[in-house]
Amino acid sequence: MLQELSRLYQRLLFAADMALMAAAWIAAYYLRFEVFRYWPVPLPEWLPIDRYLSFIPWILCVAALVFSASGLYVPDRAQRLTSLVFSVAKAFSLALLVLMAFFSLYRDFYVSRLTIIFFAGLTPALMVLLRVTLYLAVLRTRQQGRNLRRVLIVGAGIAGRRLQASFEAYPWMGLKVVGFLDDYKTDEPDVLGGIDEATDIVDRALEGEPIDYVYVALPLRAATRIEELLNALSTRFVHVCLVPDFLQYDIINSRITDVDGLPVLHLMDEAPADVRRIVKRAIDVVFSAAVLLITSPLLALIAVAVRLSSPGPVLYRQERMSLNGHRFDMLKFRSMPQNTEAETGAVWATAGENRATTVGRILRKTSLDELPQFINVLKGDMSVVGPRPERPVFIEEFRGRVPRYMLRHKMKGGITGWAQVNGWRGDTSIERRIQHDLFYIQNWSLALDLKIMVMTVWRGFFSKHAY
Repeated sequence: MLQELSRLYQRLLFAADMALMAAAWIAAYYLRFEVFRYWPVPLPEWLPIDRYLSFIPWILCVAALVFSASGLYVPDRAQRLTSLVFSVAKAFSLALLVLMAFFSLYRDFYVSRLTIIFFAGLTPALMVLLRVTLYLAVLRTRQQGRNLRRVLIVGAGIAGRRLQASFEAYPWMGLKVVGFLDDYKTDEPDVLGGIDEATDIVDRALEGEPIDYVYVALPLRAATRIEELLNALSTRFVHVCLVPDFLQYDIINSRITDVDGLPVLHLMDEAPADVRRIVKRAIDVVFSAAVLLITSPLLALIAVAVRLSSPGPVLYRQERMSLNGHRFDMLKFRSMPQNTEAETGAVWATAGENRATTVGRILRKTSLDELPQFINVLKGDMSVVGPRPERPVFIEEFRGRVPRYMLRHKMKGGITGWAQVNGWRGDTSIERRIQHDLFYIQNWSLALDLKIMVMTVWRGFFSKHAY
């Protein structure tokens, strides 16, 4: 019944979106040809409203296909308001790109550019307004105690408590936790009994207010108990959801996919390709090109100073490892005499070492030797922000000594990162650096990237750990 209602809601939302798009298209026509006839630009070739109405079936067909393919109508009861706005913006932007390509290919579909601009502003605004209105209406209903679903959580561990916190953080979901079942935490006030009592509690609740959902949040070691519980609950009408407790592990970019209908849970993976990664790459390219252009006089001056400081090339190429083990040559201004490591091999930079030239010491202390790495960013080997890529020889040493070290390679390496802006660079604790790198990967967002970039500039390039 609940699934049928959810599907009905999504279908009604789809129909409402199509109606809003048609209304926005008509409104855009009247804005261009009636309200803004002579401003801000002269009126283009006038076309009757009937001509613009004939475009609507094509617009709705394209929007229906793109919206459905983008997952705009996939039920998500725990969706944040910000992600809701983002999903609408993403879906409509893709649809608009397809429409623009369609209009450009077929000259018979000539449309005023200002009409397109009005349409591009009105449609997502109306779609978001519709969803916000529905969200507020549902939230008010939930707060009044109506249309709530009662939930019993099996497992009062980290996963179970986090699940409860999520239900409380998103009250519009309408899921009310009535209690927990746990064999080892029976002294906690909201634990109603042991796991074996699940069917008894479900049966007793049917006499009063029924339990609608049972969420099983047990660790993998309890696989036998989970199977027994699922078999017992299969004779009841309650909905059963499984939330495996993987929180004792380090989860990197987890998500669920399917292989021919078989669900597959990704526990340690790189971030999936989505609009955010495209935007991140665009920021990398634009920002790096701007930095290289603005600092070009400084780069030329440093190049001359390096060339005069000692014989050898201006740039130093050092093999590093980044996303999924990809190896590349990271560029730096040469700070040491040529072939310094020929006899000693790879050496970890430490305080007090005297291998650098006079110019090299200044470049290292000010981090100016890192500037050529913006070329690596343009080539796609690195990102502006990410875990600092390391040399393969040191990775082989750390991977066996430092727990979780290799997980940092689930994201493209960066010039700066969360560890670096918090002081964990150079000859500092590898363990603390890994903690910060994993925090960044698990909590990555475009906003966090911008924060790190600002912190890098604000705190300057000087560091007591830069040798």
